[in-house]
Amino acid sequence: MDNRNVSLTKRENQVLQALVRAHVNSGLPIGSGTLSEEYDLGVSSATIRATLADLEDKGCLQQPHTSAGRIPTERGYRYYVLQCMQAETRGVELPGQEFNSQLELQVSEGDLHEILSQIAQVIGDVSKQLGLVLSPRFHQAVLRTVELVSLSEERILLVVSLESGLVKSLVVECQSRFSRSEIQTVNRILSDRLCGLSFSEISDTVRQRMRSLLDRDSVLLRSVVDEIETISHSSDSELYVAGARNLCLQPEFEESLQVAGLLDLAEKKDVLARIMQERRGVVVTIGEEHPLAPLRQCGMVTASYEVDGDVGVIGILGPTRMPYDLLMDLVKHAAMRASQLVY
Repeated sequence: MDNRNVSLTKRENQVLQALVRAHVNSGLPIGSGTLSEEYDLGVSSATIRATLADLEDKGCLQQPHTSAGRIPTERGYRYYVLQCMQAETRGVELPGQEFNSQLELQVSEGDLHEILSQIAQVIGDVSKQLGLVLSPRFHQAVLRTVELVSLSEERILLVVSLESGLVKSLVVECQSRFSRSEIQTVNRILSDRLCGLSFSEISDTVRQRMRSLLDRDSVLLRSVVDEIETISHSSDSELYVAGARNLCLQPEFEESLQVAGLLDLAEKKDVLARIMQERRGVVVTIGEEHPLAPLRQCGMVTASYEVDGDVGVIGILGPTRMPYDLLMDLVKHAAMRASQLVY
């Protein structure tokens, strides 16, 4: 069944939107009485009952039990999401405001890892779902400065600064001792030959650019070039995950087997990272739209962000029963803030 190909009347649309909101809030099947009492639909309970039956016939609703109310199907959720996406932008909703407040409290000055990890934590806390943050790959990031700092006679700190302001650093362990003069010489060589290049260019050509010098007996230069190659090759996307406990608290995942596959994906990260890498703009996937079995009981809402020409992704993963309209606003706002914080 094509979840996107459904045509509803104005009344059916109104009733479906109200039922989705009511079900998301309560987690329970919703009947005509509840909709009549709690939502100003402007029609009688009998008319609502007839409309619910029509929506069920169109595959947008289902009854878990004969005597129960109805809950949205994946087709119903998809229609609801499409309507939300087509609606005019409403500005920052409450989740965006709460995200800002939490961000100010939790995100302190720090390196890239700390900032993205804290954003994932705030996303999980505010959404009450699983928070996901995929870092940019930084292949297009341009090297601004390279600095070598002596920590001890056999340990050098390599500090790499990017044009965006990001700083990466690591300790180079060597088997020999180096004079201050040799450290300054290697520092100058690296600056002359690598600064102004992107990580992608450095990854592909660093040894070629250093070939004539690497032939000399410079243990320090060879050690530092090895580490620079490691940094440039390891600039693949990294996935930050927070809020796994939130999944366990969802009534849809009360049984351990239901949540085990999701937690396994969250721990392995690489599979989720590959899925998120392909998502651009604001993307919502629901249930059977996911390629992997553990995700087919879930909804995923993501928004991409850009830093130095490279793309990262902010995401929320939870049961199909989620407030998609609010979560879309939340990931869009978080993506905007991520671009500002990481830049």
